Order: sequence, then structure tokens, then C-alpha cells
Amino acid sequence: MIEENNDFDLLNENSDPLSEYIREGEPGQVAKAYAWQTGIGLQDVDRLQTSAYLRKVACENIEGNVSFTEAKQLIDTYYIENQNHQVERTEEADKVAARIAEILSENAFHFSPEHYLSIHKRLFQGIYDHAGMIREYNITKKEWILKGDTVYYTGASELRATLNYDFAVEQDFSYVGLGMTEVIRHLAKFISRLWQIHVFAEGNTRTTAVFLIQYLRRLGFKATNDSFAQHSWYFRNALVRANYTDLSKGMQDDTRFLELFLRNLLLGENNELKNRHMHVDWKDNAQSFNLTAKQDIKQDIEQDIEQDIEQDIEQDIEQDILNDVLYDNEVVHLKSILDRSEISSRTADNIVLLYRNIGSEKIFGRKEVMQYARITASPASTLIQKMLSNKLIEQVYGVGKGKYRFAIDAR
Repeated sequence: MIEENNDFDLLNENSDPLSEYIREGEPGQVAKAYAWQTGIGLQDVDRLQTSAYLRKVACENIEGNVSFTEAKQLIDTYYIENQNHQVERTEEADKVAARIAEILSENAFHFSPEHYLSIHKRLFQGIYDHAGMIREYNITKKEWILKGDTVYYTGASELRATLNYDFAVEQDFSYVGLGMTEVIRHLAKFISRLWQIHVFAEGNTRTTAVFLIQYLRRLGFKATNDSFAQHSWYFRNALVRANYTDLSKGMQDDTRFLELFLRNLLLGENNELKNRHMHVDWKDNAQSFNLTAKQDIKQDIEQDIEQDIEQDIEQDIEQDILNDVLYDNEVVHLKSILDRSEISSRTADNIVLLYRNIGSEKIFGRKEVMQYARITASPASTLIQKMLSNKLIEQVYGVGKGKYRFAIDAR
């Protein structure tokens, strides 16, 4: 058990003791560690930070020294007895993270609006007066990726009817016969619509994320990696972009970013997830993301999100912009070549996906083609031959048999 003196300051705030359990723990410990990591990471959707004490409690739970009920009691007691350690909303972050970890460690799930509402109640009871309750007023929220604009959320008078309708439509939907790309695209549309309702006054994204993880498990997916722990802010911004339309500015609701997140989560892909790519001033061609636009984003970040997103962009944007110019130009160039070729659209998608994972510098063989394109050996060999015949790749000698490199030059 944790000692009564609660040595809050002894554990580095930036340490991640849970990762060791994921790498080397027993199966039961790994599952708990993922649940705690997800609970902690999801606090980032509201720019909240958990305490070092919470991570210490999490480790005790993973070791089997305390139950989830005891872990929650320890956290409650900590904030009663250590008022001097409270940072704004850290108590909320700690309590909600522990509750998320508990829910994700359970097998109970029911696909219904009532279950969705019950998740919110469990997460925020004693924190929000409206825990588990449908909001009674209309809302808007300024978003930095929209340059201060807002998504249009469902009106208060229509919330229950819209929630029931979306659940009914999804309940009747059949996934039979769909490929994974189609499955992921549909899931992105469903979860983005559910989030757009914004049925609660606060806590919508964390509730939606927990529900999504449970639903994915019901559909047979494991959904256990660090996607939510490391990229929960990206997940929220992807939901924003999936629900934002302004035709006067050429902006259309776009689920591509949410699909990339889900591909990483469900397929174990390594798609690059950068928040700045979702900003309305960012273009597919990085050259058009000019200095003025870059400064606008940096100003928005400094005003609206003072810590993590500023670090995400401030530390690496200078170098990343230079690197992305060539990379994005090559992707555009690759797509233009494929559009002019007789290659089928599905094969073209596989080639673009392969390039996004490998790039122009890495050497690869059939094994990597099978891995990233998610195809078997024979189709992988056929794909390699098609790329060779269209001069998209070149053979590399002296590093083993059957090695290749992309030959996309858009300079």
C-alpha cells in the first residue's frame, strides 16, 4: 500500500513508469497499464495534467496491491489531505483518469444511448453537477485549428432525438463484406457524428473516446496501443475537422485525419499525426504553408494552449517545414503519376500508403510491402513489378536480393 505521507514530489512529473509494465509486465499487468495510460493520456483533450501521485497509485494497482476501488479512494483522500498540492483541475484529471482506467478494465458494454450517458456519469460524478445529464443550452467553442471558428453542434432541443437516431442507424449498419479501409471510414463517420452532437456541457471527448474503445472491442478489435495515450489532442482536433464546413473558404468536413488515427489504433500503422496538419491554413503542399500562416498558428497556440501544443509546434516546426516541403511535393508528384497511369485506384492507394510509411530514403523488400500494404506474398510481388514497370521504384544492389528504393523526384 502507499505510505500515508504521500510523497508527491518524489516522482518526476514527466516520468512514465507505466511503460515498463507494457514492455515487460505479465498479461494482466499489461492490460491494466494500457488502461491507466489511456486514462492519463485522455486528459490532454482538455489540456489537463495528472499528478505524479496518480501514477504512483496506478503502479500499485497494476502490481495488484490495491483494487480500482481502493485506488480511487486513495486519490480522493489525497486531495482531501493535501490541499496545498492542488493545481488547477489536476484533481479532476486524476479522478477521471482513474475512472477511465477502471471502465476500460471491465468487460461490460451495451451499445445504447443509455450506456453512453452512463459513461459520462461515472467519469464526472462529483466533479460536474451535470454528470450524465444532457445539456440544456446551445454551445460554441473556439478552435485554434479553425483560427477561432467553431463547429456547429446540435441544438439543445434536438439532442436526445439526434442521439437516439445516430445509435439506431449504427445499430442497423452491417460491416459484413467490408475491407478495413471501408470499416475505418465508416467508424470515423459514426464516431465524429456522435461527438458532433456534443450531448454534454463538458467532457464530451473523453466520454466519446471511452465509448469508442469499448465499441471497438465489441467489434473484435483489441484497440490497445499508445494512440490515445500519446495522441488524444490529435484525436480531438481530428473530430473538429471531421465536423467543420465553410464552403466560402473551400473547407469541407474531412474525416481523413480521424481515419489516420484509427489506422494507427486498429492496424498498427505508423501514420504521422501532427496537429498542425489539421490547421485551416495548412495545405497538402507544404510550400503554400507560408511564413504568415505559420506565425498565425503560433500566435493562436500561445493564446489558446500555452504548453503542449506550443511545444509540439514551437520545437520542431522550423525543421519539419523544411523536411515536409520535399516530402509533400513527392507525394503530390506520386499521385499525379498514378493518376496518369493505368494502375487501378486500389493499387494506387497501396502505393501511396507504402510510400508514406517508407519514404524516399529507406530500402525495402517484399516483406515491407506485405507489412504496410497489408497484402500477402504473391500480391506483394505483383505490386513490386507494377512499381518497377512504371519506374516508381528502382532496384538496389549490394544489400541483398530483392531490395528496392522509391525513385520519386519532385524537386
